[in-house]
Amino acid sequence: MVGIILAAGASSRLGEAKQLLVYQGQSLLERSIRLAFSVCQEVLVCLGAEVDQSIQIVENLKNEFPSLSYVQVEDWEKGMGETLAVGLKAVDMNRDVLVLLCDLPFLTNAHLRNLTSLANPNRAIVASFQGVNSPPVLIPKALRPLFTHWSGDQGLGKFWRQNPMLCEIVHFSDKFRDVDVPEDRKYWGI
Repeated sequence: MVGIILAAGASSRLGEAKQLLVYQGQSLLERSIRLAFSVCQEVLVCLGAEVDQSIQIVENLKNEFPSLSYVQVEDWEKGMGETLAVGLKAVDMNRDVLVLLCDLPFLTNAHLRNLTSLANPNRAIVASFQGVNSPPVLIPKALRPLFTHWSGDQGLGKFWRQNPMLCEIVHFSDKFRDVDVPEDRKYWGI
């Protein structure tokens, strides 16, 4: 399984690139990479905004994680769907992928182990935090062709809303609270 971390956005609502914010002594990007490697053999990071600083974070972790790589998303401004499409195209179609975001400080390796333990060759495994569906999402190789023409600002929400029979929702009691606006930054102490 390959982890794909979506970390290309400029975080316009927050006012600064969230992937570079430091939480508990490490950037949100570094934290996401470490989490992904708790369950994945390889990790691909999709970068766009603040690319030079983000590449430096990835490069600094390559000794620890030799199967870590990145791809630069040229049209990252188009939205999350564009970033996801670039990431999926960069990974062999015969691989399952675990899609993660870098702005979920509440996410733990226990969440990821729970999701990946439920791997199903014909269904996507979608996390739900107190009723809020969100990545991480495990996409089996059999469903990868459904994302061939993904682009623009289509997040994964479109997929699970349009294809509920192809998804298994895993419910967690944790509250969903990402880092999107300055109030979130204050909440997390970032």
